[in-house]
Amino acid sequence: MTFIDLFAGAGGFSLGFEMAGGECLLMLERDEWAFTSYKSNRPNSETIMLNEDIKNLSLKHISEKINQNPDIIIGGPPCQGFSTAAGMRNFYDSRNELFLEFFNWVKHLSPKFFVIENVLGLTSKKNKDGDLYKELIIQKFKEIGYHIDFWTLNALEYGVPQQRIRVFFVGNNIGKQISKPEVTHSFDKEKSLISPITVSDALNDLPELFAGQGLEVQDYCVKPSNEYQKWIRKGAEKVLNHVAMKHTERLVNRYRLIQNGYKIEELPNEFKVRKRGEKNLLSDVKFGLNYRLLLPNRVSLTIPASFYSSFIHPFQPRNITAREAARLQSFPDNYFFYGKRTLMSNSYLKKNGIIPNLSQYNQIGNAVPPLLAKAIAQRIIENL
Repeated sequence: MTFIDLFAGAGGFSLGFEMAGGECLLMLERDEWAFTSYKSNRPNSETIMLNEDIKNLSLKHISEKINQNPDIIIGGPPCQGFSTAAGMRNFYDSRNELFLEFFNWVKHLSPKFFVIENVLGLTSKKNKDGDLYKELIIQKFKEIGYHIDFWTLNALEYGVPQQRIRVFFVGNNIGKQISKPEVTHSFDKEKSLISPITVSDALNDLPELFAGQGLEVQDYCVKPSNEYQKWIRKGAEKVLNHVAMKHTERLVNRYRLIQNGYKIEELPNEFKVRKRGEKNLLSDVKFGLNYRLLLPNRVSLTIPASFYSSFIHPFQPRNITAREAARLQSFPDNYFFYGKRTLMSNSYLKKNGIIPNLSQYNQIGNAVPPLLAKAIAQRIIENL
């Protein structure tokens, strides 16, 4: 099985297809740090790796480079313009350019299959004419001879220790209807399925850290205690990217109170969040996506691209590290992420004319979990 990965990021989607036995002919990622992560984790790969903007590439030139048509094209092209465009019949809204590029690659290279990943919100979005984007995307590919199956998949059902629901357009031009991958994990204990992997299952063998501690490369302290830990450590000699953020003493105490059952709004005033730049005024911002405690005996909440202040470790009074997030995304321990761990907010960077790269945290949160990608790849291989 050969494939091309467009908008490849740090390589989670590719990694899952490689786990299933696939061979990546070509990957494309314009972000320098994400590209470095992808490339450096495949030092002996024969994959053509391009750190380029897809809009700057000639499809004729790409065809000559790979010298064969891939079986599959995968990727997650952004679709920001869909919410305000006059309709997907007008595909040439500038914000849909990247989706159009993906479409053009499929049209030009005629893979047997393609897979597009996107967020669940796309399912219900409509244009101002009342048309569902999902249906309009499906129609667009039907026009060039592809049957489309639309899958809504939860990563926890495929061995990932995380509640993460994403949608996938799975197209083929060989006239098949492809069912979803079979579920391997479930919350329903009455079914003969393995129960989900919890946060504790995923993390409790990693070195204990307090705020500001840790190294990009360090030793393991204990042996793996379950099958997930044994699997994710395979081939790894060291713990990578396991560095805790620096926190003030007040923030550490805030986390301890939350770990002891306090909600953010119930904290004593001395530990509540202050207004930015104001030592004596409490913030009136609702922190719905921050200060969320990960529960040890549950699967993780969804890991977003900017999770650095979103989640509190179950037992250690700090935010989770890049390695812990990578574990919750099912990246193996020998997968190293390059670039800075975090960056200032995008609004600050844009205000100061700085074009940001994707930090380690961004790369991990943006990725398709490798074990979920593997399940998708295996289902496609069965039908090739």
